Amino acid sequence: MQASIVLIVEGDNQQQQAVTVSAPATSITLNWSKDTTGDQFEPVGTSITYYWVLRDQIGNMHIGTRQTLSMVDTRFNWQQLSQDNLQIHWYNQPQSFGQDMLQEASKDLTSISANLGGKLRRPINLWIYQNTDDFHSSLPPNTREWVGGIAFPSLSQASLVVESMNSDTINRDMPHEMTHLVFHQLTEKGIYAPIWFDEGLAVYNQVYHEPMMTLSLKQALKSHSLLPLNDLTFQFPADANKAYLAYAQSWNLIDYMYTTFGKQKMAALIQNINTPKSNFNQDLLKALGVDQAHLENQWHLALNQPATLNEATAKPTPLSVQKPQPLLQSDPNTPLLLSLGLLLIVLPSLGIGGLVIYQRRSRAKAALARQAQQVVPFPPSSYYASLQTPYTGPGYHRPAYPPPSQQTSGNASRTPPSGNTWQRPEQRYINRQPDRQVPQE
Repeated sequence: MQASIVLIVEGDNQQQQAVTVSAPATSITLNWSKDTTGDQFEPVGTSITYYWVLRDQIGNMHIGTRQTLSMVDTRFNWQQLSQDNLQIHWYNQPQSFGQDMLQEASKDLTSISANLGGKLRRPINLWIYQNTDDFHSSLPPNTREWVGGIAFPSLSQASLVVESMNSDTINRDMPHEMTHLVFHQLTEKGIYAPIWFDEGLAVYNQVYHEPMMTLSLKQALKSHSLLPLNDLTFQFPADANKAYLAYAQSWNLIDYMYTTFGKQKMAALIQNINTPKSNFNQDLLKALGVDQAHLENQWHLALNQPATLNEATAKPTPLSVQKPQPLLQSDPNTPLLLSLGLLLIVLPSLGIGGLVIYQRRSRAKAALARQAQQVVPFPPSSYYASLQTPYTGPGYHRPAYPPPSQQTSGNASRTPPSGNTWQRPEQRYINRQPDRQVPQE
């Protein structure tokens, strides 16, 4: 007798584990347990489907009924509330807390969906921990101690700390996490989008931004030390201060993109990312008419920073449009008598023919003009030419910011610092101001 259990873990591949059968019998009891420590960690909310497969001594196979379970942090007595595609889980707080959290999350979701140009396609779950100790003990191994929130896009799950309705994390971490979940649902079929774009969107949609982030970017602008975008494609720097700057400048760049190109084109860009037929650089060109190299250069110039491209490469490629050749040419050698003899017959036809020729020429010119507008104005960056891996994104996001070494005082800023003043288009902020902010990743 042989037995095995087949596991289908949400967001992972199918697994099959053999189970020892002590001795053949007409009735057997099988047990199996899964180690979820170390590399086998499974986030709270992970759905696991399993079924048994038995093979007897004469080769017959017996397949059991599929069963599904969800990973739950059993240390706490969870309560939950849901509204449409949004579900909130919390503990050790009254029902009114859950209702308030659901209301705030729903407002955030409305704003995020408006900015990204799309709504949730599947339900998402937010797990609200009451304190950092409870939260950190639920995280994957080797998670840094300053992490204040985490998102699992492949599971449509996120966890964060909210001690009370006055907590800063409601205004910062919750919309940040939810942006990751919405963005990944909207782009799940496409090519990988760079981290600076993903994280920049998440910070952009925060209601609250701590002043240390503003200071970090201002210092980088003063010293002309912005991080190259190509260095922020797959991961942010390990150094805490550089990682903090990466978040700050990604936020500033996303704000620049919304201000320069508008919400409609940004929504088109996100929609383009959801196709497997093009990479991110091609998506930029199609939606915004500019590749990443030229976008970065224009952004630098808008911030009064040194150009990232030289004068030759910074200019659009001139478009050469060939004029259409005349469709008809007159013959100067045509005999005069023949022309006069045929004049009465041909004149009506010439009138109609001339109209047709004019219309054809007009259509040809219009077609060439349309082609001229569709031609890529800037040469694609070779850096992204081979970036054709399926868009999955990181396994999880750690949106809490690393604590910067610099400290500052003053009120938190809701607009990104820059050399110029930009207004975020159509951004609706919820009227809630936190009392304090602890800088995290």
